[in-house]
Amino acid sequence: MSAVIEVKDLAVSYTKGAYAVENVSFEVRGGEVAYLLGPNGGGKTTILRAIIGAVKPSRGRVRVFGKDVGEFREWWRVGYVPQNAPSALSRMPISVGELLSAVSTGRGRPMGKEEVLMLVGFEDPARLLGKPLFSLSGGEFQRVVIAAALVNGPELLLLDEPTTYVDPTGISRVMELVWRLNTELGMTILMVTHDVSVIGYRGARVLCVNRDRFYSGSLEELVSSEELCNVYGFHVYTVGHSWKVNG
Repeated sequence: MSAVIEVKDLAVSYTKGAYAVENVSFEVRGGEVAYLLGPNGGGKTTILRAIIGAVKPSRGRVRVFGKDVGEFREWWRVGYVPQNAPSALSRMPISVGELLSAVSTGRGRPMGKEEVLMLVGFEDPARLLGKPLFSLSGGEFQRVVIAAALVNGPELLLLDEPTTYVDPTGISRVMELVWRLNTELGMTILMVTHDVSVIGYRGARVLCVNRDRFYSGSLEELVSSEELCNVYGFHVYTVGHSWKVNG
């Protein structure tokens, strides 16, 4: 399938002469799941922000659905969950339903509020719609934030550290959701994480970045070589999972 994301020779500098990332090139193809892995401060979020056009490359090129990111206008095709969304949104005096209404564009393949909440695992979405955001648990909040990213029916989902604010049960639910969105809806997914223990999606590709060090390959290739250690700069152990939807 054709590339949904194309990153070529990317370099981003926030201060003159100091690069957050450089010499990064990769593609994510339609229907693929890819993890963007690396240590804290390694440049993962910077790459994701370059993909959505939030930061301008100092060098290189970023394309989304075949268009340079600066010229891309069909953003309803892209769902984005930023790293600090739960922390920022939890202080807003709005309900779950109001949040979903606020982010809905009505373009693309829009989903109903209850439909999207059921998709992320809520069994009684009608009851949830009126609940204020601050009343949700960490795991519930993260799933609501993901629901907000899905409400326009995107073809591409970008997740920045989606398991940071949740407990082990919540992590399992998030990863099962990634599995379902990809296998059942054919959604292309790029997930940023620094936690190697969450990686376990069969057939997924792993992109490792630490500023000017970069690796791209399968999970199997990564764990059988020294590349992960080289990127992190110290020895790292991975934990394999096989995420499946119950039932």
